[in-house]
Amino acid sequence: MSHALRLERIAPEAVGIPSRDVHALLEALEASGSELHGMMILRHGLVAAEGWWAPYAAGQVHGSQSLTKTMTGSAFGVAMLEGLMTPDTRLIDVFPEYAPLCAGKPYWDELRMRHMTTMSAGMERQPAVTDPDWIEKFFTLDIVHKPGTAFYYNSAACSMVGACIRRITGSGQREYLRKRLLDKIGIDADHLKWHCHPDGMENGSGGLVSTTEDNARMMELYRRHGQWNGQQVLSPEWVEFALQTQNDHLDLPVSYCGMMWKREECFLADGAMGQWAMLFPEKDVVVSLNQTVSANAQGDAVLKAIFDFVRGLADEPVAVDPQANKALSTRLGKLAVPAPEYAENPALLRNLNGKRFKIVRGKACFFADDLAIFQKTNAIDVLSFGFQALDGNLVMDVETDEGTVCCTAGLKGQRILRTVLTRNPAPTLALSGCMPNEDTLRLEIRWLESCRVHRLTFHFMQDGAEIISHMDSVGGFDVPDETAFAVEEGGTHA
Repeated sequence: MSHALRLERIAPEAVGIPSRDVHALLEALEASGSELHGMMILRHGLVAAEGWWAPYAAGQVHGSQSLTKTMTGSAFGVAMLEGLMTPDTRLIDVFPEYAPLCAGKPYWDELRMRHMTTMSAGMERQPAVTDPDWIEKFFTLDIVHKPGTAFYYNSAACSMVGACIRRITGSGQREYLRKRLLDKIGIDADHLKWHCHPDGMENGSGGLVSTTEDNARMMELYRRHGQWNGQQVLSPEWVEFALQTQNDHLDLPVSYCGMMWKREECFLADGAMGQWAMLFPEKDVVVSLNQTVSANAQGDAVLKAIFDFVRGLADEPVAVDPQANKALSTRLGKLAVPAPEYAENPALLRNLNGKRFKIVRGKACFFADDLAIFQKTNAIDVLSFGFQALDGNLVMDVETDEGTVCCTAGLKGQRILRTVLTRNPAPTLALSGCMPNEDTLRLEIRWLESCRVHRLTFHFMQDGAEIISHMDSVGGFDVPDETAFAVEEGGTHA
């Protein structure tokens, strides 16, 4: 990255942020119950504080969920700058071949991009993101409210904005944005991941997988009124539109702007489970967070902590407290999610060494199968588990419907990182395990590109095992446990 694109790091006091206030913010964030993964605080465009909770790290891309909508809105802002679309562009003019599907239906000839980008399209249903014909299905829906007069959280409408860009330019969002936005503001397009609809188009409503800093840079672009290093990247008209309430059919003080939320004085790119990029214009502050919020109360506590922190900031530089500043730097460098469960059992480890268990009934989930929400083919069928003991840890061979992968579960209170390449788009694994007794193995499975923690519990019996797959609660996206049964290869019941 060129020097001109690097974000300058500076002592927090130089931009009016006492180190002790960042300490207090960290205390409040960690007391919220949310699991923090990454944080950046920018003021006046300078990075005043940043930290990542291991095993998450600065360069690790992370599911952004509906924060994606703000990136898609930014793509629309680029298209406006190039004169390709305006807020008054009608959807049926971009996709005229689908006009017969909605001909004569109320309001369809009034549906414009301003409604698609503000949750005011007037629908009360939307097609599934996994539907291969989701675009065609969108045009069969009824518009039950005059566009612009109601609120309905319409993710498909947001993805349609990206579909319009592809239709007009022939490029998907990442390629369209590469030279026009990403390169200009210092985001590496090649490290981004972007989950797609079954038709191959990027999911413009929830598919972006990006770093904490990528998200901060995107919101920093809005703080800079769509300019970066003297270049106009976003249409000024779009920035003005995006940073004003456009849909107030909600409970105040929350409203919806242009592909982002407004909460009191904060503009918020909001992804499920707490992927937030926040702009506080009055304080000239951007806060970017990656985390896993599993209950509303946790999210409320995190928001309160951030609002309290930002509202308390001075408008001028403050005196440096060298001791507090050094302590903050040390603390930010040692952040970590809580340690995994620890329980070693040498007898079980010896017993498992060299054994393989073939699943004969049910399903065991090891990979980031939660990403099947985007494409069903992201789910990977596990056929068997093989075990080897190595230096007190457990080497696992996971046989799947597309081959076998090998990874190591740390049994000594540590998570062991490994890159595992499969058709699932989450490759970075942090794996730990514990053996609370001679019959039980519990695995904590973290795919760092996802927000979920997966857990597998093996209950070993004579010549076999019961395997329970569990995904930690994340609030509103919960799935039931799965139970599988396996037999030991070469055992008397195999």
